[in-house]
Amino acid sequence: MKVREIMTTDVVSVAPDTPFKEVVERLLRSDVSCLPVVDSGGKLIGLITEADLISKEAYGGRRHRALALLADLLSARDHHWVTKAAGSAAGDVMTTSVMVCQPDEDVRSAARRLLERGVKRMPVVETGTLVGIVSRHDILGMFDRPDEAIAADVDRVLSDPLRMPEDHHVTFSVERGAVTLTGDVLHPWDEAVVVSMVRGVPGVIDVVADLEHREPNPRPSTEPYKFGAR
Repeated sequence: MKVREIMTTDVVSVAPDTPFKEVVERLLRSDVSCLPVVDSGGKLIGLITEADLISKEAYGGRRHRALALLADLLSARDHHWVTKAAGSAAGDVMTTSVMVCQPDEDVRSAARRLLERGVKRMPVVETGTLVGIVSRHDILGMFDRPDEAIAADVDRVLSDPLRMPEDHHVTFSVERGAVTLTGDVLHPWDEAVVVSMVRGVPGVIDVVADLEHREPNPRPSTEPYKFGAR
């Protein structure tokens, strides 16, 4: 499944000159944890998180500005937040180093990156233009499918001659998202193909394969290849 199939396309975003207070209002009213910042042409230029915004409470204020030099001496990280705290518009507080994905990226790949970076949402861009947002919640929605819908998709996959190995006799059952495969395939390596294709069906949480192999895998030819030979 591709990111474009599950991403949210109705994205709340802000411009770089959006005032700080308005950014806070949009984030809270939209019930999201971050807001993309886009230019007049829709190009993604940054991302504002809740952490970026609360820096004003943590490091802002007249008293802290008077001690800004001390903050600089303490650590580079403090200086980073002090700089954000002084901002008055989206462009001042946004994070410019943003992890993004493409609409045609595999959902599994996007999910791995969300986990590895410890983020909840990731902008989806196409040639630099913001086209959506994919979140952990969107990915979890893939598993919220009834067994009947999963079974219909598994049946279509197993019946597709372009995706399945030749001469297989695989049947299946689905229970609470877990698919059990029974029957037989021609070669042992055909089993891996079948399992991989079924595992890619939205809503499948596990695949148990109990398949027989009618013949061993063919041995690779040791004859050198000759162009035009038959």
